[in-house]
Amino acid sequence: FGNYHRKCEHYVKMYESGNKTDCGSPMCALSTAHKHRPGQRTCTCARIPRECRRVLSLIHDRCDACTRAAWATLERESSRVW
Repeated sequence: FGNYHRKCEHYVKMYESGNKTDCGSPMCALSTAHKHRPGQRTCTCARIPRECRRVLSLIHDRCDACTRAAWATLERESSRVW
């Protein structure tokens, strides 16, 4: 669960629900459909857990990280400290 910031199009995760979804891909090491070719000894499949993203709040401004980056750019370009 998290907030979506429309101005910078970033999803900021607030907390996890604990519910994981199975992608069903044979190339995903965490899926129940995980398979290998015959004779393959090492698993090079992706081990990235996937969580369904739920938006709690739709915020019409930039996220905190983008706001800090914008202020830092402004300070560098103008040689002023705000």
